[in-house]
Amino acid sequence: MSSFHKKLLTAAAVASLGLSAAVLAGPWGGGGDCPMMGGGPGKGHGRMGGNPEQHMAMKQQWRAERMELLQARLKLKPEQENAWKGFTEAQDAHHADKMKMRQTMRGQDAGAVAHFENRIQGMEQHLASMKTMAKATGDLYAALDADQKKVMDDFFANSHGRGMHGKGGMGGPGNQATQ
Repeated sequence: MSSFHKKLLTAAAVASLGLSAAVLAGPWGGGGDCPMMGGGPGKGHGRMGGNPEQHMAMKQQWRAERMELLQARLKLKPEQENAWKGFTEAQDAHHADKMKMRQTMRGQDAGAVAHFENRIQGMEQHLASMKTMAKATGDLYAALDADQKKVMDDFFANSHGRGMHGKGGMGGPGNQATQ
């Protein structure tokens, strides 16, 4: 390697380190004022920081869009609309219960025993809500024809549990129902 190339490589490395230091020292480096990276008024809330209410609103919007996508893919017949409505109402109630439980737990400053008792109570409520949601899903599933059942199976098998940003969420890459 020539002397010129060594000097050029050294200069690039120094510039890179300087840029990294400037980014970390800048307004968004290491959190700063960027709510998505843990800075700003909601500092310390959520996985990536930010305002918990804003995060919940984003999750609600994501779920609503996801259900719209599923509904469009199912191409429901008029006689299936009541089962769909029951399904979405059960989902909405389940997610509202989860949000309420999180807000309740966030505001508590209980001792160790109360902490675990509250967690158990929350899990029992979550289980009851899941059972209601499973029944509503079963009712909808029973009203679907074979092609619609396949669409629903693919939709949940390929995107369930991957969250807002995961592979396959919202019918993105990896979701066979979109292909």
